[in-house]
Amino acid sequence: MNDARYVEHLPIFLEVALLGSFSAAARKLGMVPSSLVRHVDALESALGATLFIRSTRGLMLTDAGEMLQTRATTLLTDISDIRAELTSLSDRPQGTLRISCLPTFGKTYILPLLPTLAERYPQLFVELDLTERQTDPTQELLDAAIRIGEQKDSGLYASRIATQRWMMCASPDYLARYGRPADLNALPEHRLIARYHKQQPACWAQILSAPLMDRCNLVLRCDDFTAQREAALLGLGITFLPNWVVGPDIQAGRLLPLLEDPRQEQQGIYLLRPLAKVSTRLNLFITLLKQSIGQPPSWE
Repeated sequence: MNDARYVEHLPIFLEVALLGSFSAAARKLGMVPSSLVRHVDALESALGATLFIRSTRGLMLTDAGEMLQTRATTLLTDISDIRAELTSLSDRPQGTLRISCLPTFGKTYILPLLPTLAERYPQLFVELDLTERQTDPTQELLDAAIRIGEQKDSGLYASRIATQRWMMCASPDYLARYGRPADLNALPEHRLIARYHKQQPACWAQILSAPLMDRCNLVLRCDDFTAQREAALLGLGITFLPNWVVGPDIQAGRLLPLLEDPRQEQQGIYLLRPLAKVSTRLNLFITLLKQSIGQPPSWE
């Protein structure tokens, strides 16, 4: 092998290795599985090694595949680092900014920034991964990931951009019809909007005992914060959501705050990046995001 053109196949290989299937990687990348297969075939041919054991039950990395996954991740991180350093020398930010975050956070606080970025920096493009999955900025070659909660990734650089608190609230129409709960014990008498996730309990289970939960009237269970908020605005019931979701509605009087979170829980909202040096394009994004959110955040 006299050249390094095989490097162009490495990002595809890493996605397939990370997700464990061609179809899952194809869905994420917006490609057809057969195209990813060709990339991996070409990479195996160029390296003269079998990278995956393929069977009807899925894919399994060979020893060569595991070695390449480790080395390729480091190699592509170095390439990304070089690109960031070169870009930082330019007064005109360009290239692709890759960010991942929760769907509701991205739709509410990142999408509104994109017209400003596009107008000011027409050579700057954005890839926004809206996902509940905890992404790995290093392995997935992201500029940054926004996560909530205390972080254990010692290899990442974290900047705290805000604090999440949970708020119980309902619309004025709902309260006019059903009244306010006097305390937590009164919640089973009300209509509750709950989070639904197969791997997690309903949000109310975090603050209510099992006997109270058994009596609760969950009129809607939904795994999307935006939909829960909309349901509350429509007067469907009482919701229990993060302050960054419902804070602006409470400030505007569209939703009214009810009982305090008995846990008094506070969680950091962090921007995590794989590189110590902040590229020009990421620095612009962070600055715009902080200006948009406000310091302290506008939802407080």
